[in-house]
Amino acid sequence: MALRENERRILAEIEIRLSEDDPQLAGHLSSFGSDDPSFAVAHSAGGWRPWLVCGAIAFAVVGLLVVLFVATPGASSVPSPAGSTPAPEAVVADQSAP
Repeated sequence: MALRENERRILAEIEIRLSEDDPQLAGHLSSFGSDDPSFAVAHSAGGWRPWLVCGAIAFAVVGLLVVLFVATPGASSVPSPAGSTPAPEAVVADQSAP
């Protein structure tokens, strides 16, 4: 997610103040991870891993939903509660007799 211009300005101000207040700490933080070659490789070549994890989660959710819909009985096989009246369209008067 990209930072807004205001957020970039605030971070730049924090960085400037930090380097003025404690130059040694600022130097350590700016070189953080530069001496570790696995740090650079993991961030540059690992772009497919989050997509793989998201895909696996989506596949599992879809699979569980399919199992849920297949395993649950349909609405027509659910008996109506005792004491309930049928819907008006379900009651049909016998109009064949004169």
